[in-house]
Amino acid sequence: MFAVVVIFVVGAALWLAFDARPVSNRTPSGIGPSNTTLLTCADSAGQQGRSGETIVGGVEGLVLPDSGNPANLDPLRGGDGQRFYFDKVFLAVSHSVAPYATVSILRPRSARLIYGPSVSGNITSRAVVSTMVAAARRRIRMPICGPRFTGFVGAIIVKRPTSVTFSVSSQHRRIEMVTVPIGNA
Repeated sequence: MFAVVVIFVVGAALWLAFDARPVSNRTPSGIGPSNTTLLTCADSAGQQGRSGETIVGGVEGLVLPDSGNPANLDPLRGGDGQRFYFDKVFLAVSHSVAPYATVSILRPRSARLIYGPSVSGNITSRAVVSTMVAAARRRIRMPICGPRFTGFVGAIIVKRPTSVTFSVSSQHRRIEMVTVPIGNA
């Protein structure tokens, strides 16, 4: 038993010692790889020019002037009758944070991001809403796919109008955080 504990402690120390990422760019606590959507360039809407919105950690689109307006939320019911609110948000990631940027939801714990191939078509049926909620994650990683902003179509899913706190990180920048009202102006 003592040997198992020693091996575990040595292994953990080695893992921490050889993790080359700066401490400020490690995964926010409670959000593991299984709760991450890894997007690809094929998932993107292509290259975009800068639209003049606030940029947080190299990502444009999180801070929108009208995001607190409840009229912007799409209330939809899942297969079990539970209500979800979808706030459609187009995110664009700057080439300056190459090779990718990661957007994570810190709070509330029930909020989710849905981006990529599962965001398409008509989302008014309960079956589609349930499928999208099940596919949603607390973190998305968006690759840089060219010299301009790479855009991704998606949504923030909340159970009620609320404020959502995000962290945005990349390999070469410190984590930036922002809290955004989602339908609770």
